[in-house]
Amino acid sequence: MTRLAYLIAGLALASASTAAADPNCPGPSCTATCDTLSLPPIVYFQTGDTQTNLMKAMGRKLRDNTPRPLTIGFITSGSCTNIQEAYHKTAAISATISYAPSTAEVATWDAGSAAFTCKAPANTFPDVDNSAVFNSACTSEAPPNNVVVNNGPIQAYVMAVPELSDQTAMTAEEAYFVWGFGMAGMISPWTDESNMFMRTVTKSTQITWSDSIGVPPNRWKGSAFDQSAQVLSSLQNSQKPEAAIGILGDEVYDGARDTLNVLAFRAYGQYAAYYPDSTFTSHDKKNLRDGHYTVWSPTTYMNYIDPASGAPLNDDAQYIIDLIIGEDSNATPAPNFAASDVVASVGLVPDCAMQVQRAFDGGPLSLYSAPESCKCRYEATVDTSTCATCDDSTPCSTGVCRDGYCEAN
Repeated sequence: MTRLAYLIAGLALASASTAAADPNCPGPSCTATCDTLSLPPIVYFQTGDTQTNLMKAMGRKLRDNTPRPLTIGFITSGSCTNIQEAYHKTAAISATISYAPSTAEVATWDAGSAAFTCKAPANTFPDVDNSAVFNSACTSEAPPNNVVVNNGPIQAYVMAVPELSDQTAMTAEEAYFVWGFGMAGMISPWTDESNMFMRTVTKSTQITWSDSIGVPPNRWKGSAFDQSAQVLSSLQNSQKPEAAIGILGDEVYDGARDTLNVLAFRAYGQYAAYYPDSTFTSHDKKNLRDGHYTVWSPTTYMNYIDPASGAPLNDDAQYIIDLIIGEDSNATPAPNFAASDVVASVGLVPDCAMQVQRAFDGGPLSLYSAPESCKCRYEATVDTSTCATCDDSTPCSTGVCRDGYCEAN
């Protein structure tokens, strides 16, 4: 072999070695097995894609949580699929795992940035499964005795149109004909089924809207997409903005307000149409929280216990769930961040800020008062609060001083 040939061969070997070492690890294109990376303990989540921003934002805080650093490693799938996974352990994780880097890794990273990735070890099943609807919307089956269903933050769903559209509102009756009959429904301008963008039948967005307007998930007209991002892109790139319409999780819409508009919605039996927020531009979810905006579901988080003792099989999983669902007092040691602020920051509503409740998707609303209200703290986090402030030297004239605000209870 000539000297040149040896040199070429050496370069080829070096290239192969470099590729095998994967210089991008850790990072957005890392393909190393997760347990070979220097990460805090990993809790594997399988969630709906509407919860991606929460997984990234909460994951970031947990990576930096010095009292108990943890890693949320997540994949996304439809809510009904996730429920079946929790109940029956249907399949080991095969998709690429996403997770948030720590501040030490990337100081400027946020929930809008690309997640870091890795590959789950062989035969890894989710520690936690998430649905963004009541489980009863997907199955009549009761959870097995080793699965606990925890109700979490409230997720709103919206109909959105391109910013160039002149449309501002829709009634439930109109929605029934738009989505149930498409072109034959004759509700102008939404008669072009190629510009009507929906989700597939296992997705929470599709299910919740179906229960709100009375059109079965498998009977909708339009183009069905597996991912929220595909609906978002289709709306943003539509060549017929006046005819275009799509359904999204409200937190997905919130991140695209500069290119899309939300439609106010008038439910069956209502006299006016409402946004999820008090105004077109606010982020307070006031109309959702007080019952005027009706298209919402709770998120649920399913994890595994020992049926005999009731103890969680994965204490780290329970720690994260307690933070997400608002049971902060159960999460020990206490984290170095306010979990309810993280939940609020990604467009979800903590249960403690709600003033209405329901028992099933699309069901009637009833008044609700959380055992420990966080309404004032929530409003101050997402918008502005009119609640009185308080501290040790300035007590509340009424209510309870909590987190610096006079809460009702």
